[in-house]
Formats: sequence, C-alpha cells, structure tokens
Amino acid sequence: MAKPSKKQITELAEKGLQALQTLSVQFVSHLIEEGSKGVALDKIVTSFARNQAKIVSGILGGAGLATGAWAAISLWTSSLGLWGGVGYALGLVSMPVWVPFVGGAAGLTAAGGAIYGVLNLSKSRKQTRKVRSIIGFSKVLLDREELEPQDERVLSRFLKARNVKDREATELLSTSPDTAQQLALRYLSKEERLEIARYIFPLVYNRDGAISHTDRRRFARVCNKLQLGDGDAKEISRAYRQRLDGQWDYMRQLVDLINFFAASLGFDSREMELVREQLDQLMRFDPRRTGTTKRERQLAKLGRKAPNPPVDLQAPSAEAALMGAYAMAHTAVPAIEDRTALENAFDEIVEAQEANANTKSLVSTRKKVDKLYSATREQILAAEEIDRQSRRTKKKSGSPSGD
Repeated sequence: MAKPSKKQITELAEKGLQALQTLSVQFVSHLIEEGSKGVALDKIVTSFARNQAKIVSGILGGAGLATGAWAAISLWTSSLGLWGGVGYALGLVSMPVWVPFVGGAAGLTAAGGAIYGVLNLSKSRKQTRKVRSIIGFSKVLLDREELEPQDERVLSRFLKARNVKDREATELLSTSPDTAQQLALRYLSKEERLEIARYIFPLVYNRDGAISHTDRRRFARVCNKLQLGDGDAKEISRAYRQRLDGQWDYMRQLVDLINFFAASLGFDSREMELVREQLDQLMRFDPRRTGTTKRERQLAKLGRKAPNPPVDLQAPSAEAALMGAYAMAHTAVPAIEDRTALENAFDEIVEAQEANANTKSLVSTRKKVDKLYSATREQILAAEEIDRQSRRTKKKSGSPSGD
C-alpha cells in the first residue's frame, strides 16, 4: 500500500482521531508513571516510541477500527504487556493511572480493572502466582467470595482471546484468599508480597471514595496474611496519597501549558474539546472522594490565560508536563502548518527559560514526539483505508458490514 501523502495525514476520520487521542492518553500516562520512578524524559519518550506501532495496532483493533468495550480491551492488551523490557512489569508501585478509565470503558468494576491490569503479565509460572495472589487478596478487601458477574464475563472473554483454556481461566478467576496466601508465602519474596499489597491498596476507595475503619482493618488483614511488617500498611497508604498529590501537581502544570499552546495557535472550540476529552480521561486516576472536585476544578481552568512564563522548567515534573501538553496539543492541530507553529511555540517556551543544560535535550526529545505522531497518523490512515476497502468488498458481496 502506498504511503499516505502529507495532505492525507491532515484528514483523519472520526475513529482515527479518537485513536490519536487514545495514544496521547497512553503516552502521557507513561510519562507520569516512568517519570515518578526517576526515568529520564528522553528515555521515556524513546521507550514509548519504540513500541508505538504495537500500541496503535492494539488501539485500532488490528486491521480495522475497534469500538466499544473490545476496543478498551485491545488498548490495554497492547500496552501493559509491552513494558517488561523497560522495567514496566508487575513491579508497579500501584495501579497505572489509566486503570479506572479503561476498566470502566471495558465494563469492569474497580476490582475487575485491577485484576485485568495484571492478567496480561501472567506469562510465566511465577507471574501467574502473583496474579492469583492479587485476585485472591482483592476479594479480602472487597469482602467477597466471587467476582462481580460483569467482571467475570469480560475477564473470561479476555482470557479466551489469549487462548487460555476454560478450566485454567476458571481456576485463575476463582482463586480464594486462602489459596492466594498459600501461593504468596510459599513462592514470593517479601518485596513481591509488598508489590501485591501496593497494587491492590486503591481498592479500599472503591465504595464511596473514602477509607472507612472497616476498609483499614481489611487492608491490615491483607498485610498480615502476606506476613508484612506492622508499619507496612500505613506506609503504603501514605505513599499512595503522596503519589496522587504529586500527580495533581503535574496536572496543574499540564493545564497551564495546554492553555499556552491553545492561545499561541488560536484553538477553536472543537480543538479545545479534543484536548478537554483527553484531560478528562487522564484526571480519572484519583479514586478518593475529593478526586471529582479536583478534576472539575482543573477542567474549569482550561481556556484561561496561561501564566507568563507558562512553566518553570526547574520545578519538579515540569519538563514532563511540557512534553505531555505538547503531545496532547498534537491531536488538535490537523494541518501541517499548524504543527509547525506548535513546534515553534514549544521552542519559544524552552528558549525563554534561563540557560540550562537541558535546552538542547528538550528540543531533541520534542522532535522524537513529532516523529511519533507523524508515524501514528500514517498508521491510522493506512488502517482506515483497509477498513474502507473491507466495507466496500462486503457491500459488493452483499455481506453485512457489522461493527
């Protein structure tokens, strides 16, 4: 198939535009997750770009353009299993920031989302033991013997798509708390048991966004069953709250920078809505009751005048916020000339800062993001063309097109 022309790349169909937005949500999520671990910005962008084709293929659902719950399944499948080679595996400090959003889009509860987030990592015997431990101990926090019916359906479908036999899938999803404890104590190190406790901790917020005394007791019981120290439950809770607060600091910088790019390029209402949709998805990471108010407050700031200068690149996470805002703005600028203006606006921010050694590095990393989005547009257009050809063929043959 011929490579799409520059003119074609400016004309993404609606589903293709949604795919581009989804990539941005994934990319900014990756920036936040890896940045919180101290990974250098350039390395984060490079690792994501290296897997770009696989990620977009998952978002698009293969040759066509997937929609609905199965699109969410494809999206998650395309990402969580890719990062083993770059340190992004089961050693998460907690749920990835997109878990609540994608879990909900796929028809899962918070618990189902937590379980789904690790199912794609169960490729070895040891990882399977971790996953079963997470499933079993999740039931302790939820005070349930079985998963919710909708979780059972979606997770079973996902496992079937991965060619997991029905008997094995049933055994995995029906893991009891007692079995989880036996597996964890027999096969997992203390650090791995800490990983399990950190990962499932956000489930204490799953009822009304606040931790009750009952929830605290249940989590303490989980830590006791995992044979962790007396202070581990409190430390996990403290670290999680600190992490969420740090992400809100990132989001505040992100909104200021998006406002700067929007003013520089004169975004219209449609372009601002494209950015708003991404922000709304990204800001659903906080399960606490106060998370909704914080999200509404930040979304209300969208479209306001940006500070001058819009960011202090010496501040924590500021460089990552700059790159995230730049990536999200990419989805709202279809024309080639607008993308050039976007590049200039980025360079203007960098040049206005006090001289520092990162200036050249930031511009170099920005160029990698430009290539990432250019390659993504080409891939989306190619998928759209395949989709159109498939529909034309089905129409000629009289077959139902379906979705």
